[in-house]
Amino acid sequence: MKKIAILCSGNGTNAEHIYDFFANGNRVKVELVIYDRPEAPVAERMRARDVDTLFLPAEVWTDRPDEVVTLLLQRGIDLVVLAGFLRHVPATVTRAFAGRILNIHPSLLPAYSGKGMYGRRVHEAVIAAGETRSGATVHYVTEELDSGEILMQEVVEVLPGDTPESLEERVHRAEYSLYPRAIVAALGRLATPPVPPVAPAPEQATESEQPAESPAGSATPPPIPSPGEEWADALGVKYDPTKLPPEYPGAVPPPPAQSAARQAPYEPQQPAYAAPQQPGSPATPGVAPGAPNQAMPPMPSSYLVWAVLMTVLCCLPAGVVAIIYSSRVSSRYYANDYEGAHRASEMAQIWIIVSFVIGVLVQSLYIPITLLF
Repeated sequence: MKKIAILCSGNGTNAEHIYDFFANGNRVKVELVIYDRPEAPVAERMRARDVDTLFLPAEVWTDRPDEVVTLLLQRGIDLVVLAGFLRHVPATVTRAFAGRILNIHPSLLPAYSGKGMYGRRVHEAVIAAGETRSGATVHYVTEELDSGEILMQEVVEVLPGDTPESLEERVHRAEYSLYPRAIVAALGRLATPPVPPVAPAPEQATESEQPAESPAGSATPPPIPSPGEEWADALGVKYDPTKLPPEYPGAVPPPPAQSAARQAPYEPQQPAYAAPQQPGSPATPGVAPGAPNQAMPPMPSSYLVWAVLMTVLCCLPAGVVAIIYSSRVSSRYYANDYEGAHRASEMAQIWIIVSFVIGVLVQSLYIPITLLF
């Protein structure tokens, strides 16, 4: 990640466009915005984008410029970008960051440069001179005003009937696209490693000095880096395609999050109960073919005898229902429906009790009725 600091004195529209250009990537970050006028609108613009902003008054730039250098070094700034910064950068700063300070000028340098040539004054001079071409220039900042190496330019045609205001607007639009591209180029220069010297090849190598040939098919060609990886290598930053926005070329979705515990492989479930089987013996109820030998649960009581007694002695309809549930106990059990067998046993008990209660009530009412009649 490369960090840039923006110096500004006014509205900060260029600073805003620079931030927006790099906001969706993971290679360049606007680390800090420094302004020298307390009422400059750039402060609010950049705070709205959650960028650190810092006001440094005039006396810091004129009397204590070493504090500016210390601040930039402490924040790990790789490139300083002037965006409408109307103060002359002290020599202390330009020397400390030689080759790492950029400025954008609203003309095709070296024309219309020097003291007093900034902002709308440049466009007024261009139109007054009858120029047919103007534009914007990104150059390196040195101790001498507007005299550093030109990094990149973009031409803007001067149209018939142009006013300083209309020309300024078109030049601004050119600056918005030019400046971010120039910043990328400048960072690329900083990250480009020096080319190592090539040693001259020996005139003739002895047989012992000849490299051993690798077996056929054993050599693996090096992987071809993607354009994004090459660009990241040039800047000296880590390339992570999973952190790029989906619309960027080369972006890939992030890998799915791994759960703390891996899911166990699926294994078919065996019946809960199985009775021992002898080889060649007929199948026993409650045992699935091929299932491991396990003990069957005991069959719940059917209460069949009590159901028959209640049918004969107490209440025929309730007793018959009890007999039906009693017979279901064994049928459910041998069908491996152990819960059904337990429910049938419980229902048999209930209807046996119902039959007994009805029988008692009938007998207790029968004796008084016979005495009355």
